[in-house]
Amino acid sequence: MPAIREFFYQNKRLWQQRQEINRLQNEVSALRAQNDSMREGMRRCVTCEYRIDYKTRQGDTSTTEDSEF
Repeated sequence: MPAIREFFYQNKRLWQQRQEINRLQNEVSALRAQNDSMREGMRRCVTCEYRIDYKTRQGDTSTTEDSEF
């Protein structure tokens, strides 16, 4: 009897571990998707900030000088 009980216990443990692995794989997949989305958003954000800063520096120099005179 103890051998059968041990067998079922091991199978139950394997089943629980498979469920946990599946849950973690789903979580990793979701987090990777969020990470990729955020990374792409940050690229756009940094690019936009850089462009705005560049345009501001280029435009403010000429508009500030023109408005003062």
